[in-house]
Amino acid sequence: MSDVLTLDGRELTSGPYAPGQLADAVTGPGAGRALVQFEGQDHALNLELSLSLLSSLGPVVSVYPSDGCWSDLSVSLAADPGRTHGVGENRLHVDLVDRDRLPRYIALYCVRADPVGGGASALADLWQAADALSDTDRRLLAEPVFSYFADEGVHGVGESLEQFPVLPQRIDGSAPIRFTAKMGPHLDRGELVHAEEPKSTAAAFGRFVNAVSVCRSTIRLQPGDLLIFDQHRYAHGRMPLGDGQNCYPADERRLLRQTYIGAGAFGGTR
Repeated sequence: MSDVLTLDGRELTSGPYAPGQLADAVTGPGAGRALVQFEGQDHALNLELSLSLLSSLGPVVSVYPSDGCWSDLSVSLAADPGRTHGVGENRLHVDLVDRDRLPRYIALYCVRADPVGGGASALADLWQAADALSDTDRRLLAEPVFSYFADEGVHGVGESLEQFPVLPQRIDGSAPIRFTAKMGPHLDRGELVHAEEPKSTAAAFGRFVNAVSVCRSTIRLQPGDLLIFDQHRYAHGRMPLGDGQNCYPADERRLLRQTYIGAGAFGGTR
C-alpha cells in the first residue's frame, strides 16, 4: 500500500500555470513523490506531455542517448532475476549511486502492467531510515570510504567517484544519500569499503539496509500512470513479477519507461 500523492494528468497539463503545478506539488505536499494519472492509452502523447511536466522540476537528461529521453524497462526471462529486466525482486537502491552528478528525480511511466499481477514499484524514505540510526552508525556511514561498480555507457551524470559517503553531512536534500542494498554482501566480505574498521562499517550499513526496508511502501503502476520521486530522498526497487511469465510473449509482459531529471552538481533542481 502506498501513500503517494495522486494527481490528475489533464489538470496538470491545462491552464495558465501548467506545468508548474507539478513541481509545486512534488516539492510541497508530495514530499518528493507524486503519481500522475493520465486518461486514455495514447502512450506516445502521454510520454510527450510527461516530458513537459518533468521539465518543471529540472532538465530532463538522456542518460542513454541511443534511447532518447525514455528507456524501456522490459522483462527478459534470460536476465538476472534481481536486475532491471529480471523477474525477481530488485532490491532497494539509488540509480547511478557513484556518479558525482547523480540525477535528482526519476520518472517511471507504465505502458503495460504485469499480466500476472506482480511487479509493484517500491519506494523507501531514506531520510526516515537514517533518522532511525544511532549517532555512531550515522557517523560511520558519513565517512567517504565506500565505492561501487561504475555503469558503462552513461552520459550527462558526471564522473564515477572513487570513494564516497553513503550519508551526507546534512540530510536535507542538498546532497544525495548514496544507497544501494546490493552493496551489502560486498561490504560483508570486506569489498567496496576502505575504512579502518571495515567490519564495523559493514555492520552499520547492514542496520541501515534493515531500516530502509522498514520504510518501504509499494505501488503497482497501471497503464497511463507516471510515478515521480526524488532519489536524493527515496530509494526504489521492484517487487517480484507474478509466476508464469513464460506463458506470455515479450510484448505482453510488464513494460515501464524511465527517464531522469536534474543532473546538476547535486541535481541542480528544486
